[in-house]
Amino acid sequence: MTTPPPVDLQPSPPAWPALVMSLVFHVILLTLVGLIWTSAASGTGEIEDRPVGIALVHRMPDRDIYAPPTPTPTDPESTETSESAAAASIAAPPADLSPPIDLDGILKAIQSTPSAVSGTGMAGDTKFDGDAFGPGRGESKAGDRGQTTAMVFGVSGSGSRFVYVFDRSDSMNGFSGKPLRAAKAELIRSLRSLSDKQRFQLIFYNDKPTPFRMSGVPLQMMAGDEPNVVSAERYINSITAFGGTEHETAIKMALKLSPDVIFFLTDARIPRLSGAELRAIQSRAQQAGTTIHAIEFGPDSIAPSDSFLRDLAAMNQGQYQYVNIRNLQTSTAP
Repeated sequence: MTTPPPVDLQPSPPAWPALVMSLVFHVILLTLVGLIWTSAASGTGEIEDRPVGIALVHRMPDRDIYAPPTPTPTDPESTETSESAAAASIAAPPADLSPPIDLDGILKAIQSTPSAVSGTGMAGDTKFDGDAFGPGRGESKAGDRGQTTAMVFGVSGSGSRFVYVFDRSDSMNGFSGKPLRAAKAELIRSLRSLSDKQRFQLIFYNDKPTPFRMSGVPLQMMAGDEPNVVSAERYINSITAFGGTEHETAIKMALKLSPDVIFFLTDARIPRLSGAELRAIQSRAQQAGTTIHAIEFGPDSIAPSDSFLRDLAAMNQGQYQYVNIRNLQTSTAP
């Protein structure tokens, strides 16, 4: 008979220490994982940009529809143009600031062969039609029909081609504007004495000359018919007085038209035309066969003895007339 092995009656050691160690290990592991995840989520890593804008809400009977607004395209060229315009407006001078007058340039333009140009009659452009100016280049006097006598403040001139050169500088506003009003009324009266057989031109001047011209018609001598005279009257009535005085350019401009007669009217004794300027005008007037009459406005009861206008008239076979401003009549021309 076999004897059974002895039974170990000693109890097994408890398993809880292993469980505790496993629990602690997993807690530590989970804690580390949590710290790593939290650090990655709140770090300085690059975050994707998301557009933010304004949505338009269209309320429908059963729902709302959200739609982004239609973007307005930006034209870089337009933006650049706007910026340039803004900069230019800041740098630009005031609208009422007149640029300096280039008298040398004006004289050079008058002395050279002018180019054809048309205008409004009010703009005062000083480019000229080549058929209208200069000895040998002006309109032929042989083609003019009919001589007549025109008169300005008692001074009479005979011929068929008349140019009126009238001062419109600021001094003509003196005595409550009486000089300018009287000059304009007398000029209209003189024009109304012409017929379609005569030709005329008007030049008002201050710092620069302003000839009369009709829209779409090159600058030239105008026939003295009724439509042209009516247009000239409107032009005369639009004239205002301002600025300084520069006589020589206006007279030389008139001589370029090769007229028979120039009626020259001014109230300015200063600036005077120098002896050299008077001789240059005389030479041109002789070449053109032009007589120059001079009318001087003044506030004195008798004419000055040293007026350059006396010399201007005498050197060009013309008459000199002094008009006392205080005695001027300014009624409207008949």
